[in-house]
Amino acid sequence: MKTQSPRFSERRRSRGRRFRAFLWPLALLLLPPAVPYLLDVRNPAPPPRPADAIFVLTGGEGRIQEGYRAWSAGAARELYILGAGRNVPVSSILPAVVSLPAEMLSRIHVEGWSENTLENAFSAKSSVGEGKYSSAILVTSDYHVPRALLAFRKVLPPGVSLHVIRVRGEGGAGATWRWVRRHYIEGWKYWGYRLLLRWE
Repeated sequence: MKTQSPRFSERRRSRGRRFRAFLWPLALLLLPPAVPYLLDVRNPAPPPRPADAIFVLTGGEGRIQEGYRAWSAGAARELYILGAGRNVPVSSILPAVVSLPAEMLSRIHVEGWSENTLENAFSAKSSVGEGKYSSAILVTSDYHVPRALLAFRKVLPPGVSLHVIRVRGEGGAGATWRWVRRHYIEGWKYWGYRLLLRWE
């Protein structure tokens, strides 16, 4: 029976060590940002009955329009657009509202002071407390969902039921690259928030 030469066996072991030396850093770069999205499959979709409020987290394409569409369809009583900018009239964000009755228009709220996801959550907390809401729907981009839910679950009272409407990005040239880049960056931001909120 033929046996492998010691030199050949050593070359195989050397290649195996080099491969493992390459694989471990690659796993450390790619696995942590992927984990939030693997856990995200358990997050709830919109509820079967109307929620008390919809909170739209501005900053991504299509979020405001999707939130308004869900609210118009009866998904919730109140619509909050968070982080829209100071002194921004709702008509400049949603031109369609100019034809709404006054009663419906009074249920659309534009908040301008919050500038990031955590501030969005604290803004929503004030509204939840004032309205005594027990259920809410978050509207944000699909890549932003894990971090947004993490912040809102930490900040809002524990009795508030949270649901999500995911807004997918537009297609076109470079869409795949944008998808990968956004999910990768947001995955790392999620872990930053985990560390930050641990001490809150």
